[in-house]
Amino acid sequence: MIVLRTIESFLPYISGPANQAFQISTRLESIAGVHSPVLTSYCDVSPSLPEQETIGRVAVTRLPVHLRLMRYCVTLGICKHFKNFDILHSHNYRNFQTDSGFFLPRSIKSLSF
Repeated sequence: MIVLRTIESFLPYISGPANQAFQISTRLESIAGVHSPVLTSYCDVSPSLPEQETIGRVAVTRLPVHLRLMRYCVTLGICKHFKNFDILHSHNYRNFQTDSGFFLPRSIKSLSF
């Protein structure tokens, strides 16, 4: 089972939601047969961080921010990552990653990447 997690900002940026997402993914990764990767942006973290890395047991994918409107960080490449998951868990609200998670998975089944 794959539980895909979306969040606008993730480690090493320290916040309550980032810590919550990390803790939940870490615990899910300890269960046999459950994978819980995190899909995030470069919002609030250095652009020199790798696009893909593993923090603890958690696979993290960071996407470049194409447009930023205050705290709303638009990551256009997110839709190609919305495949091959069983559950989508979005953290926070009023951010592009959560909005994409709500609107895009239903519509991308007809798109090919």
